[in-house]
Amino acid sequence: MIFDTIDNLNRYKSPYGDAVRRALEFIASLNVEDMPDRVDIDGRRMYVMKQTVETVRPSQRLAEIHRQYADIHLVLEGEELQGYAPSSVSSEMVQDHLEHKDYALFEQVAGEQFLRLKPGTFTVYWPGEAHRPNCSEEGGHRIVKLVVKIHRDLFA
Repeated sequence: MIFDTIDNLNRYKSPYGDAVRRALEFIASLNVEDMPDRVDIDGRRMYVMKQTVETVRPSQRLAEIHRQYADIHLVLEGEELQGYAPSSVSSEMVQDHLEHKDYALFEQVAGEQFLRLKPGTFTVYWPGEAHRPNCSEEGGHRIVKLVVKIHRDLFA
């Protein structure tokens, strides 16, 4: 997991290959006002989605994991609370859609910590890391964000 600001994108020459840096450079260069809901960066292997969502309380949102894709969440407007737990933490799955839709959902996540994202901050969640996005303490707040999906093959 990475938690940082988009201003630091030059730091991401990482051991995970160029995929994260490439994604961050791409989204930093986007004209977000004119972008459609989804833009392919590398076909189905890497793409970015623009989302406008209303936050909910963490207790009203299930945590999720992916096996095939890493996620980058970059907040553009508003504030978001995101839950996070390392992949080594065991939790009870309540919905399993990993095989066909690459996500599983969890109600409770052991050892979950929360991060506050403001405009310009982002998180990277590797495959297998639990995260609970689109939350706020009270719920009911509008946020605009970008979510980049990066297939695990791009980290090889």
